[in-house]
Amino acid sequence: MNEERNSSLPIYALLWAAVIIIATCTSDPRTFLFEAKVSYHIEFAPNFYELLITSDFNFNSKFYLVQKIGHFLSFGLLYVLLLTWIKRLGKAFVLCGLFALLTEVLQLFFGRNGRLYDVGIDLLGILLAYLICSYIKLATDARLAR
Repeated sequence: MNEERNSSLPIYALLWAAVIIIATCTSDPRTFLFEAKVSYHIEFAPNFYELLITSDFNFNSKFYLVQKIGHFLSFGLLYVLLLTWIKRLGKAFVLCGLFALLTEVLQLFFGRNGRLYDVGIDLLGILLAYLICSYIKLATDARLAR
């Protein structure tokens, strides 16, 4: 029974990563989120300097805040799923961070606004999940040592 559960762990992490990729690449995030419709527009020559733009913060927009919270939570969850699969805190952190960077670059190819500050938001979600998982591991190890 335990072996069956462990063999399905990669599926959860990979499926969640696929959901993130679909959300990343859809041309209209609002339609994706509220109407569950996916559409794609491919940009073959994106402007990579757009990754550096920081002047488009819009904290007055509820949808903007939902997107940023989504970044934070989705990458935190990805970290937990990946950690349960590979069992290495640091490796899971690095892989999630690289995936966060990849998703922002991918957005440029799909007519979206890829931003490095979104990678920072993703990393904060990953970091929080890392800290929680580290604490749980330390507490569990201490309890088992008694």
